[in-house]
Amino acid sequence: MSHFVPNPVAIATNIPLVAGYALYGINTLMLVLALREGELSMLYPIIALTYVWVTLLSYALLPEKPNMYKNIGITAIVAGVAVMGRGGRKP
Repeated sequence: MSHFVPNPVAIATNIPLVAGYALYGINTLMLVLALREGELSMLYPIIALTYVWVTLLSYALLPEKPNMYKNIGITAIVAGVAVMGRGGRKP
């Protein structure tokens, strides 16, 4: 029985992995900065659009096939964000 032994050099030189972590870190920093100035009730629905972008990019860049349930979910998220966005800021 063999055990998995992570190789730190292989992990550090995996460019897609390092790029993904870098983008995640940038996203986290931007979220923290946005939360300092924005309304939480307005920012979290916009963050939900991440699921829309990931799904659309997986359709475009990966061999993933669209299906009815994903498209209904995307429509619901976009409609919800649109409804939240129409509320605007309260004085």
